[in-house]
Amino acid sequence: MTKITAIIPTFNEESNIQKALDSVDFADEIIVIDSFSTDKTVEIVKASKAILLQRTFDNFSSQKNYAIEKASNEWIFLLDADETVQENLKEEILQIVNSKVDFDAFHVFRNFFFKNKKLHFSGWRRDKVIRLFRKDSCRYVGKVHEEISTERKVGFLSGKINHYSFKNYHQYKNKLKNYAKLQAKELLEKGLFVTPYHLFLKPFVRFFIQFFIQLGFLDGYRGFVISWVHAYGVWRRYVEVLKLKYTASTNIKKPIENFDSSNEKKDVSVIIVNYKSWKHLKNCLDAFTHFKQEKFSFEVIVVDNQSNDGKLVEFSKKYSKFMFIENSGNNGFANGCNLGAIHSVGKNMLFLNPDTIANENAIHKMLECLHSDENFGIVSCNQLNNNGSFEDADRIFPGPLTLFGITRAMYRYLAKKTKQDDQKIFTDWVSGSVVCMSRKWFEKVQGWNEDYWMYFEDVDICKKVRDAKGEVVLLKDVNIIHNHGGASRINIKTSKITKSEVLISKHVYIRNHFKNLTRFLLITLLVLMSLFSKMLLAIIGICFFFVPKLKLNLYLFLEMIQYYNHSLKKGTWLSKRSMNLPFKKEH
Repeated sequence: MTKITAIIPTFNEESNIQKALDSVDFADEIIVIDSFSTDKTVEIVKASKAILLQRTFDNFSSQKNYAIEKASNEWIFLLDADETVQENLKEEILQIVNSKVDFDAFHVFRNFFFKNKKLHFSGWRRDKVIRLFRKDSCRYVGKVHEEISTERKVGFLSGKINHYSFKNYHQYKNKLKNYAKLQAKELLEKGLFVTPYHLFLKPFVRFFIQFFIQLGFLDGYRGFVISWVHAYGVWRRYVEVLKLKYTASTNIKKPIENFDSSNEKKDVSVIIVNYKSWKHLKNCLDAFTHFKQEKFSFEVIVVDNQSNDGKLVEFSKKYSKFMFIENSGNNGFANGCNLGAIHSVGKNMLFLNPDTIANENAIHKMLECLHSDENFGIVSCNQLNNNGSFEDADRIFPGPLTLFGITRAMYRYLAKKTKQDDQKIFTDWVSGSVVCMSRKWFEKVQGWNEDYWMYFEDVDICKKVRDAKGEVVLLKDVNIIHNHGGASRINIKTSKITKSEVLISKHVYIRNHFKNLTRFLLITLLVLMSLFSKMLLAIIGICFFFVPKLKLNLYLFLEMIQYYNHSLKKGTWLSKRSMNLPFKKEH
């Protein structure tokens, strides 16, 4: 006699599970695959003859397929916890599995019950699902509303399953909400672009078909309610897609989740992120080889963003006392800094560009300043360019009055009053080319924000320090040489990327630090200004294409067009290079 395994998936089904278990009493083996229920479901199952399996839920297909693999018998009968098997179906199943049949799977029709009253129309008259099938030739596919996939013949059974899905309006509506969230993830991964058609026309069409064409009105008010709530389910599905698109990048893993704040074996860890800037990196590292370490101990960590030019091995041999880490790709400045920090053992961290040349006295003074006040979250210093000029020491956070150069200059002249003394400027933010901070503050602000691939990550980390009631300090009497742009502005192709990333990161910063109407207005203004100004410069670039710097404007305009197109499709302001891009493919 052929044996059958019945499988019942559960999650918080204490009100249903006993009836479901009783209705599969014809099975030789019963497996309950539970998603760690928090009610009495598990307790009820353990009191029965069923085998209890528990597994973290990821999607319906994998959950059911896991249980199928554990089944001992050739034939599988699957029943949802809110279903029961009619007596004539039990007899039919036993007859089928103990006879020679040409089918490997069978459809079973279902009766849908609305508050224990059967619906005769509303799209449920011919509701059928494959529930009886052979283990070796059938598996579930699809993350939501999963179906059996088989290459063999599929037959039909005459007996039915009773489906008690609708207990009350709020319960069923919440059920559809959960389905919508799961479906939204699947649709977003497929690249769906939500339009008014999805939000308005499709729900209306669903209601019209179910209530009128499928004769839902003959089921009375129950037909209206079920048609209405299913239309809501369609609408909710696409709302969830939009929610995922515009919020997915904020629900990311912590960038420094493996950071050990207690690992303090050196006074300072110098972290340098490099990408094909070996000429400048050599000068930077040479300076550290002459440090005497009398005032402080240090380590140097170089994170190479996969330059792939053969230089990494050469440099790691030449500067064997320093640590070299090859990143998994050109993952951006913020990601490289976080990777270096995770491997660091310094009580403090000094983040430097490879095109800087530091001196021992400057670092010592920054460390002294950092230790002088626990509210000093970030300390930096003057940066001396190779032409003898100093970089701007008093920088202002972007905002409604400071987003563009002209308004920023007016604000600086008319309203901005930066606190400072003879030695220090308490500025809004400092350049990421020289950033010194304690291990404690680095952990407090959760490191560098990997939303940014390049640029504005320094503005962002300073903003986080200021939001946490910390100070950003620039030392007036301390200098570090900075060959500005030497690490990134090498040629036209590189300049196109770096200049476009400045604009892109400005969009990301507004998205991250402003809310509601202010964010909407600033983003709208930035998009319009960017398109208008870059289009004018692109026209000039076309006219004077033989001048490389003017030709660059055309490339930059096209790059921004691609970015805005990418933003519309993906529903995010993040750069396509950002490590936090939703559903970004792994390397």
